[in-house]
Amino acid sequence: MSSSEWANDQTLFASLTGGQAVIDWFGFCPRFHDASLERLEVVNGNVLLAIHAFRMTDELDQHRRFICDRHAIVTLKMIGVSGIRLHGSAVSIIFDLKIRRLPADEAASNWETCAAPVKGDIELTFDTSMGLYGEIYTKELEFELQPMPE
Repeated sequence: MSSSEWANDQTLFASLTGGQAVIDWFGFCPRFHDASLERLEVVNGNVLLAIHAFRMTDELDQHRRFICDRHAIVTLKMIGVSGIRLHGSAVSIIFDLKIRRLPADEAASNWETCAAPVKGDIELTFDTSMGLYGEIYTKELEFELQPMPE
């Protein structure tokens, strides 16, 4: 299913370790539009995805550009990864990041080298404005928030 066919599960996002802190920092459940991918690690069946995110306000600076505040490094730690599909280049600007519980088992025929993700796994999908995009399926997902000086 295309990621455009479903919406971010805000209840799930808030219930994950560190999820409510991320929502509180930005003032809403972020989709990380225009965030930059800072780090991606795949180690022993786990994935770490670190992104530089911010909040875009409706205020303009002297050059008539939107003022961005609330800069932070948001790290998504995925434990027990059951599937990964990534495409594109390493330099990446995220267009939209979504999280939900997988509503049904993935077709095993789509996963030739591993067992397919199953119903109840967490699906993290991100589209790109430039660079890397794809899906990661995991048993557990945690957030870590590191505010940055402005």
